[in-house]
Amino acid sequence: MPELVDNWLHFSAREPKRKRAELVCIFCHSKKIKCDLQLQSPSSLRDDFIPAAPPSGSARALPTVFNSHQPQASISPTEDTCHSHTGDVDTGFLQVYGPENQLNAEQQELEAIIEVRHHVSDTSQSGLHQSFSETYWEYCYPWCPVLDRDTIMGDLARSPMLENALALAASHIQPPLVPHDGPAAYYDRARTIFYNDDEADGLTALKALTLFYWWAPRPPSTAHRHSSWWWTSVIIRHAQQMNLHHEPAENHPLREKMDLSLRRRIWWTAFARERLTALCQSKPCIIDPEDCSIQEPQPFDFPQDPVSQHKGQIFIYWTRLCAIVGRVAKYLSKSANSASYPFPVHLQQELVDWVHSLPLKLQLPIRSAVTAVFDRDVHQLHLPYLTTIIILHLKRSAHDLPQALPPAILAASCIARILRDVLSRGNARFLMAITCWYSGTAFIALLQACRIEQFAQEAEEYLDVLTHAVDQLQNMWASAKVIRQGFDRLRRSRSKVTVGTTRGNLAFAANDLGLFSMPMNEHSNDFEIQSATLGMPDSTDAHDWTLLFPFVTHSTNRIAKCLLSDKEQGTAMRGFPSPENLQFHETLLNQCHDLLEPFMDYPLDLSTINFQTS
Repeated sequence: MPELVDNWLHFSAREPKRKRAELVCIFCHSKKIKCDLQLQSPSSLRDDFIPAAPPSGSARALPTVFNSHQPQASISPTEDTCHSHTGDVDTGFLQVYGPENQLNAEQQELEAIIEVRHHVSDTSQSGLHQSFSETYWEYCYPWCPVLDRDTIMGDLARSPMLENALALAASHIQPPLVPHDGPAAYYDRARTIFYNDDEADGLTALKALTLFYWWAPRPPSTAHRHSSWWWTSVIIRHAQQMNLHHEPAENHPLREKMDLSLRRRIWWTAFARERLTALCQSKPCIIDPEDCSIQEPQPFDFPQDPVSQHKGQIFIYWTRLCAIVGRVAKYLSKSANSASYPFPVHLQQELVDWVHSLPLKLQLPIRSAVTAVFDRDVHQLHLPYLTTIIILHLKRSAHDLPQALPPAILAASCIARILRDVLSRGNARFLMAITCWYSGTAFIALLQACRIEQFAQEAEEYLDVLTHAVDQLQNMWASAKVIRQGFDRLRRSRSKVTVGTTRGNLAFAANDLGLFSMPMNEHSNDFEIQSATLGMPDSTDAHDWTLLFPFVTHSTNRIAKCLLSDKEQGTAMRGFPSPENLQFHETLLNQCHDLLEPFMDYPLDLSTINFQTS
């Protein structure tokens, strides 16, 4: 007779075999589901495949390892990540039905595990696992630290979705020179598994979804389910449902079973991306920090070897920066339709505090004309920082292009310097899609700088650098193609203005360009305007815009030398508008969010499009 042990039915080997599984789980048996365990004899199962008996009256997770010869079935969903609402404040009193919810979750997990065997990975690609993982560690980990060196091979073997997602990202960044399916095929397979709910483990699904960030087959000019905005939103909603936005209490009964470091790394990856896209595409954020109790990522959340610690440090400071970027985006969205919002000096101060908090190894090494120590991750870390400075220091005018204050022009020159360092080293495929936006924003400020003779030569050279960078980005990202078309249109249509050759004539050049319309003092050739410190007096060091650039010296480039010299001599604002005098606060979002018109798809002649507002 069969013997009931825990939740399993054991059949004696002495009994004649029947055309049924020799070992079945209660759930499968009750639903008459043919279980994979019939492929093995009881003697072939290790003792640790059979779970210990649960406490009386408690809900228990069903066993998750069925067949040692089928790694795809060896998925171990954990209660803290797969079950929704665990640990949430019970605002809707759903926990009254907790036992039913628990049982249903366990049933869904088991069904998913049984079905996942139908999605066996293509073994012909397994030889590329090592090279794909190397590409990930090299280029993706600082911005998406969701995989672990110690477990990655086992994770890939267990999850076809994760396997294809990693192949997608790695083959797009650094395509193998041997036959492979290509990122489009990997993406289709991974997202099909996701949409079919064929990935049993919640955290594994989130890991895979974060890797979709390296695939953008279409620009975000229309709403579609392939954009980074879409996938980031999906990750956030699933992570919230799995309670990743909360730090488990010290006395949480499942805390010891949770991978807290992984939870933080996944959550903050999605958070950082959402904040960047919110500013880039003028989208509202899903995440409200007041709803979250999860801790910030810390060095102990990363492996202790020096390389992992360095890349982890990049990630930590990147997420802190993106939190500021999110506050900038929210501030600009609120001030869009109000004239009562002053220039956000407090946000500029947050940027100053962030850049001055960077440890030595994370500081941008462009103090001299040549970058002797190149770290691609440190260079990329500063791209969103510099772009945020540009956005805060651009103002729409009645002319074709927005006005660029000195910080915007200097930041744009630094972005071009970063991209020149990248291009000179022969590989730009690791640059993420949002680099298109960084380049396009810098292009706007430098295009205006070309009209000032002191800057013109280097500004033109930097425009060429940005153009070459976007040429390379076209090999990776659909958005780069329309940005590149916009570059050509803007350079063709820009006005040719003759400017003076001395610093004293910058004011006249700016007046010719319509940069400001303040009356000139009849007793002076200078404009009665305040300094370049965003409406603050020069003596207020806390709001000195040069504090935004501790990595810039006179040797960085000619633009930096000119602007810093003028600032030191107290003449930095000659020829530039002041935020306070020109009501810099008004409608900043409307003035800036659509600066990159090339992001749109234009069925007509691009030359008919301009940046004027109605």
